[in-house]
Amino acid sequence: MSSVAVITEACLDSNEQACVDVCPVHCIYRLDSVHGELFAEVLAGSGEVAHRHKADPDAAGLFGAAILYVNADECTGCGACCHLDVCPSGAIYLEDRLPDGRPGARYNSRDRYKGHDHTYFAILGRTIFADGLAGGS
Repeated sequence: MSSVAVITEACLDSNEQACVDVCPVHCIYRLDSVHGELFAEVLAGSGEVAHRHKADPDAAGLFGAAILYVNADECTGCGACCHLDVCPSGAIYLEDRLPDGRPGARYNSRDRYKGHDHTYFAILGRTIFADGLAGGS
């Protein structure tokens, strides 16, 4: 099994969404809190929805729409979104390289949360998607 991308807390309240544009399978989602739905756009801000999923309300309650989410079932682990020129906040890691907060853990150079345990975000990325593909355009 290949590693999947994980978006961590450095994404919080970021306006950067270049990761959405480089994802070849459209597996990076935003939360529509009003409808309790996660949606992946073909291009960030385009309004053209590639996929929709129902959000688990408990998992969505912590960060809500303040962060982007990767659907681990759809991600191919290509790593296109992990590059610092794509994610200048350093928020995205491949799961098999996800820093766990222990001394010596490797963090993206621009991740302002160096020293934090980011493994929770791998769990969140799997639990926030409450159902299978609910539709697309």
